[in-house]
Amino acid sequence: MTHIDSMKGKYSKSDRVYTRIRAFDETTIGVRLKHPTDNQPPTAAQKQAQDLFATVAAKVKTALADASQRAQYKAQWKAQRKYKTLTSYIFHVKYEEETAEP
Repeated sequence: MTHIDSMKGKYSKSDRVYTRIRAFDETTIGVRLKHPTDNQPPTAAQKQAQDLFATVAAKVKTALADASQRAQYKAQWKAQRKYKTLTSYIFHVKYEEETAEP
């Protein structure tokens, strides 16, 4: 349960709100929200995005493990200024390769 004073944000009408009320003075001291979409299986689009992310992450891990590929990507990364880390640069390159239309 979240203490009522530290709760931030909004909730919608479709949310279920559970409250904890102190017995001796009937003050609300805790709130928990249960969104109706919690514990639902991912949609087809969400599953596709998760699979794409997993595929690209595996390719990034492989590229970082290989010393020659890592050196090549490091030289390309130093020549650009958009991506702050080598991993994010390689992820971008591999993501573009995966999503490029043939």
